Amino acid sequence: MSQAIKTAIYTKLVSVQSDPSLYYSVGGRIYELQGQDDADLPLLTYEVQSTPVSGLFDGEVYIKSQVLFTIYGHRRLGAAAIGTIEDQLYELMKDASLAPSGYDRGVVVPLDRDRRTVFDEIIASESIYSVEATTT
Repeated sequence: MSQAIKTAIYTKLVSVQSDPSLYYSVGGRIYELQGQDDADLPLLTYEVQSTPVSGLFDGEVYIKSQVLFTIYGHRRLGAAAIGTIEDQLYELMKDASLAPSGYDRGVVVPLDRDRRTVFDEIIASESIYSVEATTT
């Protein structure tokens, strides 16, 4: 079930590739869990952190996952540029409808946005979203 969510998220992330878009801004470097060691920056990673499943009274199956998105960029790129990429992520994902395989519908809700951290020469921006999907 979490694979269906991961695939739906990736599909959404790559759905718009023209300039200006999240995909374009990170040069298509979108990875599950972690980027390649030698990948250019900026890049985006995503991680489905939890996927509890529960049955509802009317026979629906309901899953609610938290997804951590992290944008990495060189410090020389600047915090404002990382913020612009995070804004593109937000515009793409806020209240987005997903089509996870095996589910009737899915929706994305932002929970926490753009927590920035500096690691030596890298700026990282983390955002957490909730993904809810149901099926009958």
